[in-house]
Parts: sequence; C-alpha cells; structure tokens
Amino acid sequence: MYKKFFPEAHIKSTEKRGIIFEARVDISENVFLEIYYNSLTGKKSYSLISDNNRIFGYDNYKYWHLHPADNPSNHIPCKEPLMEEVFLNMKNLISSK
Repeated sequence: MYKKFFPEAHIKSTEKRGIIFEARVDISENVFLEIYYNSLTGKKSYSLISDNNRIFGYDNYKYWHLHPADNPSNHIPCKEPLMEEVFLNMKNLISSK
C-alpha cells in the first residue's frame, strides 16, 4: 500500500521472535517511515522520521494518539487511524516541506 503514496520508496522489514514486525520505508536519504507491530501486546506505531527524529506519528501506547508535526512530543488522543490515512497524512506533510 505504501507504493501508492511513495512510489519511489524502498522497504526493509524484519520479524523478531515471531511476535514483532518492523518495517522501514526509505523515502529519501534522511527521511523514512517506521512501522511497528507487536502481536503479543497489540502495540502499533507509525512514525515519520527525519534526521533521526520523529516529526509526526501515531501509536497506541496506553491509548491511540497522534504526535502532531508542530510538536511531535505531544500526545493528542484519536481513534485508530486507517493505514491509508496515516500514509496520506505523512505524504502531505513531506510535500508541504
């Protein structure tokens, strides 16, 4: 699905102990998406990383929340986003920079 939003991106995925899935979608030299899922705990996260810093994201640590681009350390409660919504928001953020 990421190719719909980031056609030039490359993906690297890993699985750990059969319960953790991590994927890194490289968009450019210093920008990537990080996707995480733990099947044991149900934790999910989607982060947009630039220069090794999260600049936007969603995760469900304790509850679903958004890390907004204007203050990525903030936690704004939200409903679980659709993956398509996550990618679209990240694409729009990258395009606006």
